[in-house]
Amino acid sequence: MKKKLFLIGLILCCFQMMAQTLTGTDKLKIKINKNVELLGLAYFIGFEGVDIENKTVEVDGKTIPKKDWHNYGYKIYQDYNAFAASENLAKCFSVADHLWLDYLTAFLLQVDDVPNARLTNSIKEKYYLNFSKEKNIDEAKKNVEIFLNGLNAFAEEIRFENYLTESKEYYEKSIAEIQSNLPNKSFVMAMESFYKVAFDNYLLVPSLTIPKGMGFGIKNTDEGETKVYNVFGALDIQEFEARDNLNMGFANQEKIRELSVHEFGHSFVNPVVAQLPDSLFTETEHLFKPLITEMSNQGYNTWEVCVYEHFVRAGEIIIAEKLGEKEASEVLLRDYQQKRQFKYLPEILIELRKYDLGEYGSYYETVENTMKKLITL
Repeated sequence: MKKKLFLIGLILCCFQMMAQTLTGTDKLKIKINKNVELLGLAYFIGFEGVDIENKTVEVDGKTIPKKDWHNYGYKIYQDYNAFAASENLAKCFSVADHLWLDYLTAFLLQVDDVPNARLTNSIKEKYYLNFSKEKNIDEAKKNVEIFLNGLNAFAEEIRFENYLTESKEYYEKSIAEIQSNLPNKSFVMAMESFYKVAFDNYLLVPSLTIPKGMGFGIKNTDEGETKVYNVFGALDIQEFEARDNLNMGFANQEKIRELSVHEFGHSFVNPVVAQLPDSLFTETEHLFKPLITEMSNQGYNTWEVCVYEHFVRAGEIIIAEKLGEKEASEVLLRDYQQKRQFKYLPEILIELRKYDLGEYGSYYETVENTMKKLITL
């Protein structure tokens, strides 16, 4: 047992060392998170993998079997599907079935690694209050305890440490692919310059178990230090059968940069949009009706969430422009406006460009005035 624990500790230490050496003293860092990997595994066998053999997805304009696109996840589903009916997993999800992965991920980034994850007094209420549908703090703490106890027990039940040991080469290759395809770090400086806000660290948290296409932007401030996260699944087709010719789907510099600007962008944009008076959401809510079907299909079920997404995506386009990537910015605008139905981007971009030229005193003033102009559409 001591030998096994030493090996596991060595693997996790390697993850941490790689995260530290890849980017030196730069703000942009890479780190695997054990809790995120377990959450992704549990989600895949409990939800994403169900009936996956009979589903298709569209990738780069082509329709392909879903199990082929999510081939690493499908392997996990095949290996661990017997645990989908786990009592520990059922207890875990019984108090979290109303919460989406982004919230659970943000919470799990605050606790120790499974199977020793515990709620501590140092964790801010906002990270777990939603475990109570009524936002009752006592109920939330009780439910968090049930959630973590179930997740810790599930980790031991499936011998999750064995999975990490057996998958060590896959994770090393994933990090190596990102290391070789890190985007020009000037995008971080461009974001800080544009939004006039700077954070202490920008963490890329790649995941082999979170389904492809998913990404979560998370911000955490602790003891005066603010970290923002881009937690994301693989980006391209994966090849992992032959260990001497691995491709874990992260070797895509353009997608890494676009996803990072998007997910990091939430940490810049969301706190500002959240300050808007309710009246501005009410007076512009009529704009949601023409988009409601397309937005709901993407998981954006309210006008307020749709507003957040509009401003984040408009920011992506601006950052691409500022980096001199004119073609990329045009592709983003076309894709978001036409394919994803973010119809109000042109109006928002007009005001953001004014802000960038100094015509507005602050980003908040820009957002507020933009919302007032949207009322008349």
